[in-house]
Amino acid sequence: MATTTPLTGGCLCQKITYRVDLPPTEPAPKIILCHCTSCKRYTGSAFSSNLIVPAAALVFTTDTPKLYLGHSDRGPPVRRQFCADCGTPFTSQPGDNDEIIILKTGTLDEASRVRCGEVGLAIWGRSKEAWLDQIGRVRCLETSMG
Repeated sequence: MATTTPLTGGCLCQKITYRVDLPPTEPAPKIILCHCTSCKRYTGSAFSSNLIVPAAALVFTTDTPKLYLGHSDRGPPVRRQFCADCGTPFTSQPGDNDEIIILKTGTLDEASRVRCGEVGLAIWGRSKEAWLDQIGRVRCLETSMG
């Protein structure tokens, strides 16, 4: 029987780690960028970088994240999971769909990030920050400024 290496990840403090067991016949999921106001506030960024995976495929392996029940720009409530110690956001799950979970790509380990390195879609473009279009023209340093 064919097997695949699971996607793995964790929070900033590494108290909570996880794996995503996808069927071996499925390709790595493509990244979905969300520009909705709710995701921007949740991630503290200009957009949220996500993977949509089957909810049953996500297994937290070292601890359990804290749950926050919030809202979404789309309407239904959203269940959000995060590390109570370091604040890292892990997931969002629409209240009207228990079959999927939206995983934040910044929590993926490096090898898993490389496997899921293709953007497939951007949503909530009407809420997109106008300055994001300038990113390709900005000088990019290989490390920090200091």
